[in-house]
Amino acid sequence: MSAKGNDFGTIYGGKNYDIFATLLGFGHSFYERAVSEMPIENGMKVLDLGCGTASLDLEIEEKMEHTGKVLGIDISNNQLAYAHSKIKRTADEISLYKGTMDELPFKSGSFDMVVTSVAFCETNSEVRRSAIKEASRVLVTNGHFIIIDCARPRFSITSVMMLPFFMFKTNEDNWNNAYVEICEENSMTLEREAYLKSYIRCQIFKKQV
Repeated sequence: MSAKGNDFGTIYGGKNYDIFATLLGFGHSFYERAVSEMPIENGMKVLDLGCGTASLDLEIEEKMEHTGKVLGIDISNNQLAYAHSKIKRTADEISLYKGTMDELPFKSGSFDMVVTSVAFCETNSEVRRSAIKEASRVLVTNGHFIIIDCARPRFSITSVMMLPFFMFKTNEDNWNNAYVEICEENSMTLEREAYLKSYIRCQIFKKQV
């Protein structure tokens, strides 16, 4: 764990990350469901904060029917190395960068959509707040910011079974749903939300100015 987030070692990173994620219910069907909630249109330029092994990026690129551009940024060399091996066939549509989500190397108003999927729970409060501010900066007016993160769970058998995993991923921001207020402070308002799992919430914000 670095000061900015989880850099994932050789045991939990790369291909092993995808294996563990699938076992925990974060396989292809999860990302497919996540993308179905997003207001994606062909030709969009999309940024993924904490892209990991690029599983979400591949789903977004497919949803845009190979007409847009997806950029991912992550701090982990292991995650990015494996992600590059996964996106070889879509190299023209997906680009990956080493960096932190709270200091984005992109111009203001560069993206139609910014997303982050189960990455905020791997960072600290300061990084999350700065990342939200940066997301607003790089979004175009009326662009969308999607946060997928752990949340106060809805009771179900699944949430009980996943309690050990969930407890390690909770923090004051996702437990108390502080993202709504933080986004409002950065000119983004909540349009709608949906639970992808009993303990994973997808929130869609829209930049107003």
